[in-house]
Amino acid sequence: MNSGREMNFAHTGPTTLAGRFLRNFWQPVYVSDELIAGHAKPIKIMSEELTLYRGDDGVAHVTQGRCPHRGVLLSIGAVEGSCVRCRYHGWKFDEGGQCVEQPFEAASFAAKVQIPSYAVQEYLGLIWVYLGEDAAPPMPQWPELEKYGRFHITVARACNYFQDMENLIDDVHQLWVHREGLYRDAERSGYVPQVSARETDFGVVQTVQFPTGFVRNLALLMPNAVHFLSAAGMLRDFETFIWNVPVDDQNHILFFLFLAAHLSPEAGDNVARVVRGAREYLNELPSVDEVSDSVMSGRVRWEDLEERPDLPILEDDIVLRSQGATVDRSAERLGSSDTAIILLRKLYTREMAAIEEGRPLTRFKTPDVETLAALADG
Repeated sequence: MNSGREMNFAHTGPTTLAGRFLRNFWQPVYVSDELIAGHAKPIKIMSEELTLYRGDDGVAHVTQGRCPHRGVLLSIGAVEGSCVRCRYHGWKFDEGGQCVEQPFEAASFAAKVQIPSYAVQEYLGLIWVYLGEDAAPPMPQWPELEKYGRFHITVARACNYFQDMENLIDDVHQLWVHREGLYRDAERSGYVPQVSARETDFGVVQTVQFPTGFVRNLALLMPNAVHFLSAAGMLRDFETFIWNVPVDDQNHILFFLFLAAHLSPEAGDNVARVVRGAREYLNELPSVDEVSDSVMSGRVRWEDLEERPDLPILEDDIVLRSQGATVDRSAERLGSSDTAIILLRKLYTREMAAIEEGRPLTRFKTPDVETLAALADG
């Protein structure tokens, strides 16, 4: 691989190769239930400031983040019907980004002003945006899963998104990082597993196989999502999707979607209510950032971390942020257990090279539910 090009997958601004690659895919940007009609929110995705708002009719829209007049955040303005009006001088923009009113300008001026707007869809409780230059492709969907109870967790993490991408497909870390790790069970502890990875028509499948016969597969859906069956406490056997969305080169957001495919819709909804209630309890605890900082500074030992519902998230946060905001991969010494990480980097490098050279990208497919289920079952 060309190491110089390979290192650039950490950078996702609009003109970067990795950024242009990621913009060919729909990205989740917000939880639907958290955006109320008539409200606007500032969001930042792949170093682009955007305005997300829900019109009075309940439809979500995304435009650029700032008014083109004097650069004020449009999200502090007023939502009027399907439009958003700038708080500074009253310029009003419709859902397509066209300026339709300027109270203190000649009527002809508004028609000359238009800001970028983007395709938006809501699916499985998330708001999705397509930031690519071409027409938006069909959004990945799994109709069989739509009927199940579900809930979401969002995690903001202060490091580059690709560090978390590599962490998500690095199952070996579970034994050493997670106190309640998947591989602490008696049939797996003390054994060295065989780790393999292969490219598929949707991305990557990593397989971890133990001498005892236990097998775990993890599906990476290119470019930045994973699927597996959760093994954590009350969430055991929940269908789990995680989308890893860059905010900028030093920050990203993880969108977790848990689906109770193994339970009745009513039972799944009950679990979701319990989890939502746990969020209120977490708000009373020190933040993940605070605890991570205390461990990284040496004030608190890892072994002395207290039990808490979000401990797995906290544990990952510590190891990932300790790599630095953007990890330096030039001095790494990768081993045989890093096979999925190596393959992921090769795929990104290949697709970025295609963009740079003007060649078509790989047409990654959306795996159906049966395929995902077969993988998750080992």
